[in-house]
Amino acid sequence: MRKPLSVKQFNEYFKSNIKHDPIFQNLYINGQLVNIRINNSHLYFSLKEDKEVIDCVIYYFEEKNIDFDFSEGIKVNIKGNIFYNNYSSRILISVNEIYEVGLSKAYLKFLEMKEKFRKLGYFDIENKKDIPKFPKKIGLITSQDGAAIVDFISVINQKPNDIHIFLKPVKVQGLDSYAMVEDAIYDLDDRNLDLIVITRGGGSGEDLSTFNNKEIIEACFKAKTPIISAIGHKIDQTLLDLVSDLSLQTPTEAGSYVIRNYANIEIDIIGKLSEMKQIILSKISDLERKLLLEEQLLRNRSPINRVNERILELNFLKKDLDNKINRNYSLSEHKFKELGFNIAKYRDLIEFKKRNIAIKNEKNIDIYSSKSLSLGDFITVEFSDGSVKAEIID
Repeated sequence: MRKPLSVKQFNEYFKSNIKHDPIFQNLYINGQLVNIRINNSHLYFSLKEDKEVIDCVIYYFEEKNIDFDFSEGIKVNIKGNIFYNNYSSRILISVNEIYEVGLSKAYLKFLEMKEKFRKLGYFDIENKKDIPKFPKKIGLITSQDGAAIVDFISVINQKPNDIHIFLKPVKVQGLDSYAMVEDAIYDLDDRNLDLIVITRGGGSGEDLSTFNNKEIIEACFKAKTPIISAIGHKIDQTLLDLVSDLSLQTPTEAGSYVIRNYANIEIDIIGKLSEMKQIILSKISDLERKLLLEEQLLRNRSPINRVNERILELNFLKKDLDNKINRNYSLSEHKFKELGFNIAKYRDLIEFKKRNIAIKNEKNIDIYSSKSLSLGDFITVEFSDGSVKAEIID
């Protein structure tokens, strides 16, 4: 039994044979351009004939200033060398030269269908249905075994929502795939859903040919339910992308778009509550100012104010009266003291004068003793305030 080759041995042997086989050097090949894409300044594309495809690459394309219009569907001649990638086990043609030959029959058919549907208004903006902001029932058309389901639903589940997914599993490429997609559109459109999403996890331009089928395009245009297409290609635009109500690139992007308003609803609610709070606080502030003004006006017009004014006036009058009474009392007291002083002075004077009464006889001689008088004598008694005449009768 022969000893098996290791993976590394096989790759090295295969690369060595390709490198030294003259038929694989300076290749000159004709085919249709498909699957055009740029990655890290390298241009990748495929050459297609019927169902056969070979991959090509122009390394550091952006630095070479190649004057060529790379468009899907045109026929070209290329010159290059075979290259074998050990890591991906892929055979590539490293292209040195490329020349346009013309458009392929398949691509001309695609352009013819595109123009036909354009004239019928299938791609017009006014015929697009609005995508609901908060869809609750969503029909999902995709492969049951593909990664698109996981990508789409994982994004949907990132935020709380009440979305229900109605899965319609189909083939997304192959001869019978278009009929399954068409039937799925009609079936989900009859279920009164809010939205239908048609998606797949990417693929080459040739893999997407199902979505250029006229039956699918007509079913999508006739549907009452809004449709989002997300079949995973940046460069290749299918007729489904043009007729759908919204075209996105990937299942993840479709899920993000569907959940966008749910994702922001918490922020929106917090924002609205904050706005309501500010409005309420502003209203309260206005009412407080009005209340203060009314309170001030009420104080100004209150009978209590008049009573208080009268009380103040009475207090002022009482104080003034008290002051006058006190002044009068003090003045009267002073007068009484002065009168008492005068009375005392007059009393002393009277007492003094009482002690100084003069008695004289008819000859005006002072009499100092009663023995000096006889019965019948007339005398003059002189007081301090006048004099009287008297007769001695005892």
